Amino acid sequence: MKKLILVLFMIILVCSGCSSSINDKEYYFKQMNLKHLWEYSKGESQTIAFIDTGISNEVKELYQNRIIDTYNSIKYNNNVVDKHGHGTQMISIAAGSGEKDIWGIAPKSKIIVIKAIGEEGQENPASILKAIDYAISKKVDIINMSFGSFVSNSEIKNKIKLALTNNITVVASTGDYGNKDSLFPANMEGVVSVQAKDENGSKWQYSNTSKNDVAAFPGVEINSLTLDNKKVKMDGTSEATAIASGYIALLRDYYTENNINFNNNKIIKDLKSLQLTQKKKVNYIRLFKK
Repeated sequence: MKKLILVLFMIILVCSGCSSSINDKEYYFKQMNLKHLWEYSKGESQTIAFIDTGISNEVKELYQNRIIDTYNSIKYNNNVVDKHGHGTQMISIAAGSGEKDIWGIAPKSKIIVIKAIGEEGQENPASILKAIDYAISKKVDIINMSFGSFVSNSEIKNKIKLALTNNITVVASTGDYGNKDSLFPANMEGVVSVQAKDENGSKWQYSNTSKNDVAAFPGVEINSLTLDNKKVKMDGTSEATAIASGYIALLRDYYTENNINFNNNKIIKDLKSLQLTQKKKVNYIRLFKK
């Protein structure tokens, strides 16, 4: 009798996690109802170009089946080794597919890694310009720019306008300075500007904001991969932007697969209809039921 009780107890323990889902892994997965979103799309038709500090060799190997191209716009070669960490983290947040227990929002999206930011995080307008140009030439669907500047650049602005004309969705961070002005290029018309929210759905205290911002996504305690394949939790509009790019990949893929006509104006209009910058609780599924 004692043995029977022990066996039953073990079965209960084993099955106690049987009902767990992706939503249980991160608070923001639950907020976004990622399990339900993945019933509509995992971003398979979409290619995201990450203009950033590159990707570590270790994480590059993990995602090798989905990285379709690499480019270094600083040195004009394909060496995209990340020695900073920022780019590696952004890629895992947007497009991670479960390796090292890190899931991104769009785990089946394709990835182009463009190293345009130096080892110390310095941004050079010439390398950013070349990076955008390269992304356009590769006909990507989304450009993730998890960075920003207090100073606008006319050449970069024109190049982004060209990307938008080619129906590429450009996603950029508003900034982490707690100001009421979003950084460039997030402050450009047509760019999906992304604020950060905290765990409660409120605006993150350090997030830059503007009345013209398009969206706000979770940006606090976001899990990502470090240069040495370790899990780390980070805060910022950069992280929120990577989540936004993943969500937009799901949306664009859903529209594509269901023959729904769309352009960047529609995407921005749809995102604004969710009132992401105003509401704490958002129905992220609603755009997938049209």
